Amino acid sequence: MSADIPGAMSPPQEEWTKKERTRRTGGVFSLAGRGVPLRALVFSVAALLVPVVGTFTLAGERSGVEDALLWLVALIPAFLLAYYRGWRGVATALAAGMAMLSVTYAGVTALDREVPPLLFFVVVAYLAIGLGIGWVTEMLHRERTEVEDLALTDVLTGLPNRRHGEIFLKHEFAIAERGRPLTVVLFDLDGFKQYNDLHGHQAGDEALAKFGEVLATNTRRMNVSARFGGEEFLTILAGSDERGALVFAERVRASLASTGLTHGSLTVSGGVAAYDPSMGSPDELVAAADLALYQAKEGGRNRIKAFRRPGDLSGDGTGISTQPEGETPAGEELPSHPPAARTRFGEGRWALIVEDDQAVRTMLAAYLKREGFAVVETGDVTEGLRAMGREFDLVITDIRLPGPSGNELVAAVKARWPATQAVVVTGFRDAQVAAEALNAGADHYLFKPFGIPELQGHLVDALMRRDRILADRQERLLLTEEARRRKGEAHEAILGGTRALVRAVEVRDPYTLGHSERVAHYAVALAGGLGSRPRIDLERLFLACELHDLGKIGIPDAILNKEGSLTSDEFDEVRKHPDTGCRILEPLLGDDLILAVTRWHHERWDGLGYPDGLAGDAIPHVARLVALADTLDAMTSTRAYRNRIPWDEAVAHIAEQGGSQFDPELMDLFTSTLPTLREFFTRATQD
Repeated sequence: MSADIPGAMSPPQEEWTKKERTRRTGGVFSLAGRGVPLRALVFSVAALLVPVVGTFTLAGERSGVEDALLWLVALIPAFLLAYYRGWRGVATALAAGMAMLSVTYAGVTALDREVPPLLFFVVVAYLAIGLGIGWVTEMLHRERTEVEDLALTDVLTGLPNRRHGEIFLKHEFAIAERGRPLTVVLFDLDGFKQYNDLHGHQAGDEALAKFGEVLATNTRRMNVSARFGGEEFLTILAGSDERGALVFAERVRASLASTGLTHGSLTVSGGVAAYDPSMGSPDELVAAADLALYQAKEGGRNRIKAFRRPGDLSGDGTGISTQPEGETPAGEELPSHPPAARTRFGEGRWALIVEDDQAVRTMLAAYLKREGFAVVETGDVTEGLRAMGREFDLVITDIRLPGPSGNELVAAVKARWPATQAVVVTGFRDAQVAAEALNAGADHYLFKPFGIPELQGHLVDALMRRDRILADRQERLLLTEEARRRKGEAHEAILGGTRALVRAVEVRDPYTLGHSERVAHYAVALAGGLGSRPRIDLERLFLACELHDLGKIGIPDAILNKEGSLTSDEFDEVRKHPDTGCRILEPLLGDDLILAVTRWHHERWDGLGYPDGLAGDAIPHVARLVALADTLDAMTSTRAYRNRIPWDEAVAHIAEQGGSQFDPELMDLFTSTLPTLREFFTRATQD
């Protein structure tokens, strides 16, 4: 039965060639397959008529050389048709030119007029130049076709790449809007990151290539299966309904489960979504499949689920129907799927809206609340940054706002909470504006005015990607004991290297010798006095303080050891060191506490710090604590540009800065910990 379901099953493809994949984009062809525009045909005919008319009307008024050269105008059709039709175009042009030449000079002979003596050389030159044009053009066509193939093909799997898939999907989506069924299936390999980490990238590449073969074998010629990114694959089933797509997806799932790999086996989960008239773009269709895929992952993996939407398609909610586990045997009917309970996609999530237009802000807030979000609204970036003391699932911001721009908010949000999805909305339809927002870290971009279906598509896609990021983080915690051991050994080696870099920084700046260790002792003493307040891992805190100034390795010696005041440009160089340190440590350690201390120990409670200008609770608590410890040691230590400040004077200054430079809630902790801090200071200065 399943063989009769559109898109459900297909015989193995005879050959999965690059040309076939290129043809299946629904409109991307090599140049040799182009149609010739009418204007080019008209111009070609006119070019052929020029020497004919000249031969009969200007006979005897020109030399034989001029008469011969006049026929070279007939080469113009060869140039034009070669561009559009390659060898076939050149052959057509040459045949037409020779026919016109023969007929013309037959007529000249019949009228007893003299045939130009150079006619033979004209014919030879005409043929030689025409064939040369054809050869060069054909070479260009072949190179162009190869480039098109590379631009549309994923080299590792041999499947079409994301761009190819998006082109085909856009084409089929337009046809679906006119009534033809369309379904997509989004696949994701289960546990691929652990598999890749445990067995190495070569094994991971082998797994991706094997799954590419499975998809290629099961995908019909009228459809496209593309690698959509990483371990994610998208199949576009043109003319297929949801029932057929479920059978197809289940067949792919079962095929992979039975495919052996060098280091074991992998499973795949899939999300199925069928086109609905309420969907305004292909992105909404893919977002629906992404939502179903996420539910399949949450449901235990190695399964296929279909997206369900209730009768009201304006954003009232979504539901998921679960496809039964296990392979559906050929010839058996799939069980019907009962309607799923309504679930608002924002249930249990938090959203921040930063928009100075009250009407737009109210509309967005009402919609998000209807979808189950807890919503915080602000009208400017400063208030938005203060609200970032907690992690939001979603931040929606305009770009043009009073004071700092929305792009600054996006950059701060992505620095503080990388998994938070930032959606930028603006009324400026300018490519440069969009590029600036995306460079700042925006995940989605919407032009005003926009409809609720369009907004919903972007939000569903954004939230599913956030959940996938969080799920990937969780997967990384599930490594095997052997992988943990290897990771521990590598971690110790990395720590040794980073500590050596810190020592190198201190050698370059003798005035900071021992600074990181003293800050660590101060910070640990302060953290130890927190009592029942948020507890901090003291071992990780000590390490974070040891590494917090690592980024100074990028500051030139002339600035690092300058005895006088720094210029504005020199201070800008110094302000880069938290970001530099974070960039060095992130790929090596990936520890959130260490990265928070490294990046934000120079932020201020009032928002005037650097590098991100975070304020208040938006600054991680551990970074606020280290900022106090760092300032205490810096003030009580000698620097190239000043002598050390007496202990009591430094303590008084810090106390005065509570509520401006420092978290006011840390002041009581600072006061109660002073005896311990003073004891360590005395011991350190004596040493």
